[in-house]
Amino acid sequence: MGKENIIVALDIGTSKITTLIGDIDDTGELHIVGFGEVPSSGIEKGVIVQPAAVSSAIRKSVDAAENVAGSKIGGVIANISGAHLECRNDTEKVEFNTKQKQITVADLNQLMEKVSQKLQPHKDNLEVIHILPQKYILDDEDEVIDPIGLFASKIEGRFHIVLDRLNAFTNLKKVIENAGIKVIDFVANPIASSTAVLYPEEKEMGIVVLDIGAGTTDVAVYKDGSIEYIRSLPVGGNQITMDIAHRFKVSKEEAEKLKIEYGSALAETGTEDVIEVFPRGGDEPIQIEHSELVDTIEARLSEIFEIVKKELNTLGYSSSVQGGVVLTGGVANTPYIKDLAESIFFTDVRIGKPKNYTGFSDKVAYPQYATSVGMLLFAKNKISIPLATTGHNPSGMDIFRSLIEKIKNIF
Repeated sequence: MGKENIIVALDIGTSKITTLIGDIDDTGELHIVGFGEVPSSGIEKGVIVQPAAVSSAIRKSVDAAENVAGSKIGGVIANISGAHLECRNDTEKVEFNTKQKQITVADLNQLMEKVSQKLQPHKDNLEVIHILPQKYILDDEDEVIDPIGLFASKIEGRFHIVLDRLNAFTNLKKVIENAGIKVIDFVANPIASSTAVLYPEEKEMGIVVLDIGAGTTDVAVYKDGSIEYIRSLPVGGNQITMDIAHRFKVSKEEAEKLKIEYGSALAETGTEDVIEVFPRGGDEPIQIEHSELVDTIEARLSEIFEIVKKELNTLGYSSSVQGGVVLTGGVANTPYIKDLAESIFFTDVRIGKPKNYTGFSDKVAYPQYATSVGMLLFAKNKISIPLATTGHNPSGMDIFRSLIEKIKNIF
């Protein structure tokens, strides 16, 4: 296991903190060699509310992964989620002094630099997380994904930009550093999850990814092969748990057990069976109807789906996502959630699980690990691309070279 090929993903969620250590082999394949997970504490709806508790949990998660891998790590790539995430799409153009200019990495860097200069994020108290190429247009006509080596008199680049509120970004970075861990880079949750679960043809067709975690629901829209829109909604599985606790007057812990053991996303699957539980603060058990429990879960999930559907309609994406919807995140394990989503979105729905890796499949081959695995894959895709004989990166991704160097230098 060469240190220059190691990537570490730190997934900081509302319910759990997961650390994955990935090793990239000589063929560019990702192997997960370390796994650590602890219950999360101090985060609500993607917002840090108890920084010391978060730092402590991070340290425990990283320690556990290091023990499994048998080696120490020096830095991590961490996730960012929460309603403070923003996105926008932008374009920039470069015109050459010749009718036939062979496109180089330097030209793509120039486009990205022009986009970056326009942003002025700190003026708006924002931090740039990603500037992701969507496509390039040559001579106002030809749309291409990889223009390196092609000829044109002008090139236009279209980019998807992800930003985070500056203070939220700073606070997250600080709690990680307080755990004694260096931060190499960040990946937005919707981008990471999509990287783990989507297929190229789905991105081309147009598709929506919903990562429903404990505290947030992350939305990503792909269109014509590239990311078009992201958003993080401050609602998730914890709201379902609290609905159950409120309706049946049980503790949060009891409500979570009821949700996991007896839950379903469709009220019609409820039975006449009764479940015996202890009410909050009571010594005598009470009985609740299974049908009422399932009805509670469906109501909240339906609300989440309706919020997303309304947003997609407002933004005009509903008609352009022919690939349907992919559900991932821990809540995607809810029985019959696919059926409920299809009844609301009126399109095909599938459950998304992480792919394109080996190792620890018995632990991470589930929707709740889409973000963790996706961060490793996102970084791997920028590192594993071989250099062409011209010295240029054939995919045009030399613009991410700083990430590569930071990863190599940290070990």
